[in-house]
Amino acid sequence: MTLPSQSDSSALAEGAHALSNEPSVRVRLVNCRLERRPSAISRVVVELSGPGPDQLIIGQREGTACPAGDLRLASLATLDAVSKATGGAIHIELIGAKPLRAFDSNLVVVAAMAHLDGKTTRILGAAIVEDDLLLATSRATLAAVNRLASPLLVGLIDRT
Repeated sequence: MTLPSQSDSSALAEGAHALSNEPSVRVRLVNCRLERRPSAISRVVVELSGPGPDQLIIGQREGTACPAGDLRLASLATLDAVSKATGGAIHIELIGAKPLRAFDSNLVVVAAMAHLDGKTTRILGAAIVEDDLLLATSRATLAAVNRLASPLLVGLIDRT
C-alpha cells in the first residue's frame, strides 16, 4: 500500500469540495430550545448562523407536547430556518425523526423529501445524541439538508 504524497494529501484533507471551484457555504446550528406552553403545547425555536457574516436565522414550530412530537417540531423548525436561509428556493417535507440505538450509541435519524428544480430527492441525516435529544435532532436535520442547501446559499451570497 502506498501513501499519498504531501501534494496529494492536501487535496484529500480538503474533503468533497477539493475538486470543485465552488466555496463551501453552510448554515450552522447555534441553538435549539424547547418551550412548554399551557394546554400541552410545545414550541421549538431553532437558531442558525449564516450564510453571511453575523446573520442569524430563526425557525420555530408549535404543536402538541409529547416526546415524539417534540422531535418532529425540532426537525420542522430546523427545516423552516433552512428554507428562510435559501430564500424559499428549496422545499422539504419531513418524513420523520426517530431516536434509535446503534453501535452502543444513541442516535437520531431524520428522513425527508427535498423538492428542488423540479426533482424530488429522499434525504437522510443522522446525529449522535450527546446530552440533548432535540439538539441532536436539529443536527441530524441539518446533516440531511446542508448538501442540497449549500449551493443555493452560495448563490444568495454572490447576489449580495
